[in-house]
Amino acid sequence: MGGGGGISYFNFNGAKLPDISNDSKMMKMLIAIFQDVFMFPCILNDDYNKATVELFDRYMTEGPYGYKDGDFDVTVKRNDVVIDAGAWIGDFSAYAVSKGAIAYAFEPVHKSFELLKKTAELNEGKIYPIKLGLGEKENELPIYIDEKNGGGESRVGLNFVGNKVSDITEKIKIITLDKFVKDNNIKKVDFIKADIEGAERDLLRGAREVLREFAPKLAICTYHFLEDAELLEKIILEANPKYKVVHTRKKLFAKAD
Repeated sequence: MGGGGGISYFNFNGAKLPDISNDSKMMKMLIAIFQDVFMFPCILNDDYNKATVELFDRYMTEGPYGYKDGDFDVTVKRNDVVIDAGAWIGDFSAYAVSKGAIAYAFEPVHKSFELLKKTAELNEGKIYPIKLGLGEKENELPIYIDEKNGGGESRVGLNFVGNKVSDITEKIKIITLDKFVKDNNIKKVDFIKADIEGAERDLLRGAREVLREFAPKLAICTYHFLEDAELLEKIILEANPKYKVVHTRKKLFAKAD
């Protein structure tokens, strides 16, 4: 825990998050996320080598967001431009900034977004919080929120989260990554992390030009639907056949040759 100027915050090896210890739902989510985002940098010295990842992935909630096997290196580097899809309160974005990257953090849920803005302030303005979802086309859709997980689990367009019906909804705006990158004159995209509760396929379909032109490293969750692993790989390779794809238990990692 850090502090200064009357503000308390969590500090995970340089990745700063607002103090949410007074919110038990948010803390429950953060404890679960610690394994996937912060265990490797805080405990394992950022060792994302294949053998280490495969060993620990068996016991983790979803597995880490990095993977290395020789020249196949899907990790965040200094000066990378990172797209964080499903940013929640900015945990992965804060990690990316701690590695010397900048992050565009997409989080459409209001409560999470308000905390994401605080995370951006704590991390010296290198996180750009964006209150939009990423998808296949511009749209406005309902998002169904699981309040038991502090807004950390939500589904766009489906009235269930966590295998149960949810009646808590917000209306959110969707943009394609291709359009966002073009409209904001972003000159490169180096890394895309995505955990967006089954909408990963829509994100990738709306990012075909980014995948083709910039060939960013990819760390994408594949556990939301049974066909995700096969389908997401297919979309990636159709956009850019130069990609090599590696699957772990609940994620895929991709890097272009």
